[in-house]
Amino acid sequence: MDEANLAAMFSLLDVVGQGHVTPAQYREALKTLGLSTEDLQFGDDVNITLDVFKEEVKKMMLESWAGY
Repeated sequence: MDEANLAAMFSLLDVVGQGHVTPAQYREALKTLGLSTEDLQFGDDVNITLDVFKEEVKKMMLESWAGY
């Protein structure tokens, strides 16, 4: 999964083009990718930007793949 894939996924979540997604949308994206949402540090009142989305998803993917 590269930056373009993550940006495309983000744009699917940010359907109205606000430039951010909600923590609930973020959790659903992680579940879709097969990643754990147990240790998320985002409160429900936080908006997640594209840059944060890409950084966090890449970090989580690397951590999940490190066990293989």
